[in-house]
Amino acid sequence: MLCSIASAATLNVGSNQKYKTIQSAVNAAHDGDTIKVASGTYKETVTFQKGLTILGTNYPKVNGFYAQEGGGGGIINGFSIQKDGVSSGYAGECLIRNNYFYNCGVDIWGGPSGGSTIMNNQITGGTISLYDTGGITITGNTISKSKCGLSIGDSMRAPMPTVSKNTFKNCNYGVYIYSDIGDPGKLTTFSGNKYIGNKVNIGWGTKSF
Repeated sequence: MLCSIASAATLNVGSNQKYKTIQSAVNAAHDGDTIKVASGTYKETVTFQKGLTILGTNYPKVNGFYAQEGGGGGIINGFSIQKDGVSSGYAGECLIRNNYFYNCGVDIWGGPSGGSTIMNNQITGGTISLYDTGGITITGNTISKSKCGLSIGDSMRAPMPTVSKNTFKNCNYGVYIYSDIGDPGKLTTFSGNKYIGNKVNIGWGTKSF
C-alpha cells in the first residue's frame, strides 16, 4: 500500500517574492499552509475560504481580510489594517491578534465562527462587533476613539463572550449590548477590563448600535 502524506507549505509575499499580492498567495495555498507577508503596502481586501495562517512582518499595511462562509477560519497576525477590518462570517474559528486597526475593526457572526479569539490588538476608531455567534474570547485589546468599542447582540448564542483585560478608552460606548441576552450588570464573563474617559462604559438597548 502506498501512502501520501501532505505537509504544510509556507508561501512568501513581497516585492522580491514569488507572490506579489496576498490574494495570489491565498489562491495558491491549501488548508494548513502559512503565508508570510513582507513589510509594505497591499491595497487589497483579502478573501479566503481555507484554514490559513497569515503572518505580517513589520506590520504591512492592508485594507482588510474576510474569512468566507464554509471556510476553516485562520490566523491573522501582525498587520496594520487600514480600511475594511477583519470579518468572519459562518467560517471556522479565527485567531486575530497583534494587529493595528485604523477606522475599522473586527466583525464576527454565525455559529461556526464561535470559539474565535481576538487578542492584543490596537483598534483606533473601530468596533469589535459580535452577532449570532458565541464562545468568543476577547482579551488584551485596546480600543479607543470609537463610537462603540465592543458591540454584542442580535440573538447572541451561548455561551457569552469572555471579555478580559481590555482597555476601552475615549469611546462613546465602551461596550454596547443589545437584543435578549440578559442584564449587562450580570456579565460574569467580563473581568479585569479598564474603562477610561468613555461617555458610557457599558450600555444596553434593544436595537443594534
